[in-house]
Amino acid sequence: MSFLPAVSALALSAIVPLLLSLGRTAAGSRELSAGCALSAAAIGLITVAALLGMPLAAMFGYVALIAAFVFIFLAFRRLLALPAPPAVFTAVALAAGTAGLVIALDGHDGSTTRVLAGSGLCNCLLLVIGLPTLDRWAAERPAIRLAAVAALAIACMALIHALGPMSAVALQAALSPGYEFSLAVLQTIGLPSLFLAATLTIRNRIIADLRTAIARDELTGVLSRRALTEEGERILAFCLSRRCPASFLLLDLDYFKQINDHYGHACGDIALAHFAETVSGFLGDRGAFGRIGGEEFGIILPDHTEEQAAAIAEAICRLVRETPAGRAHQRIRLTVSIGIATAEPGDSIMDVMIRADTALYDSKADGRDRCSLARQRRADPSARVLAAAAAQLRQADLSDQERLRESA
Repeated sequence: MSFLPAVSALALSAIVPLLLSLGRTAAGSRELSAGCALSAAAIGLITVAALLGMPLAAMFGYVALIAAFVFIFLAFRRLLALPAPPAVFTAVALAAGTAGLVIALDGHDGSTTRVLAGSGLCNCLLLVIGLPTLDRWAAERPAIRLAAVAALAIACMALIHALGPMSAVALQAALSPGYEFSLAVLQTIGLPSLFLAATLTIRNRIIADLRTAIARDELTGVLSRRALTEEGERILAFCLSRRCPASFLLLDLDYFKQINDHYGHACGDIALAHFAETVSGFLGDRGAFGRIGGEEFGIILPDHTEEQAAAIAEAICRLVRETPAGRAHQRIRLTVSIGIATAEPGDSIMDVMIRADTALYDSKADGRDRCSLARQRRADPSARVLAAAAAQLRQADLSDQERLRESA
């Protein structure tokens, strides 16, 4: 009896805690955890039964391994968001496992077994290598998802054939080197590699979801301050390197404190969300839109001159003015003041934001509900200090509002 399946069982036992650490909310993690634990137990039972010469106990191990394949297929269904019902994947898993076991019982080193071992090893490697990458764009290509399921079915057939009762005889006999190598690899790292690839896929998805959550403002759904700044740096560097214009719009809802005082903070949140939705719908993909803090928002417009940015700002002022927030029985009229700054060679995003901030104060001083162009000059160190202090005060005011809401 070969000791190679025991290596696989130990590796699977080590992967189970890793899968459990991903949590129950991640798509496919529960099914994968159950499948991995059942696979480890099944392979361990098969190995021990073969050592002790207990064929009946080994058959129970094969049945448990086929059941583990069912969990693997159900995990792939959730992982790849496949629309077919669970019964379809259960039937495919049972058919693939049974077919692999029948082929294993039929004999070894035949043309069918050689083809199955070789193709199963190739499909297993393709899944291991491609599964973490596949997750990025499989949702847009159904054919790729179906190909992944077909590859999994072939891999499962080959895996149960490699662990079948004839595999030990095959590895001890003088057979073709390619067939022996395929059996050895499948027995040793076939299933552990498959589970590890699925684990990495779930982990990557969790990290991507966390990054998306961090990059988005929780209330409005637009970019957060940090994400907006990072995107602004990227856009600005790209535009300046191509000697293309880039502009920044700093938007501030007028009299927002009075809205909170008069209507309450809940209505204030509704107004902010409504404003963000209105501006996002108008802006489309022309630029990056994010919330800087409180009622202050920013827009980065690549390939927009000062005149083009001013035209967009005027349109935003008009749209916000004509689109009140709230429900029919309680409409909140909103207006917005905007400061506009155009990037100059050597500017950082902070330079442009500071100039837009000075223009925003001009809009406020001129009566609000309007836009103003910044003076085309570089921000000096004192302006940077004042802008940073103003940002801290705005953030502190926002934190005070949040604490008042929690204590209310």
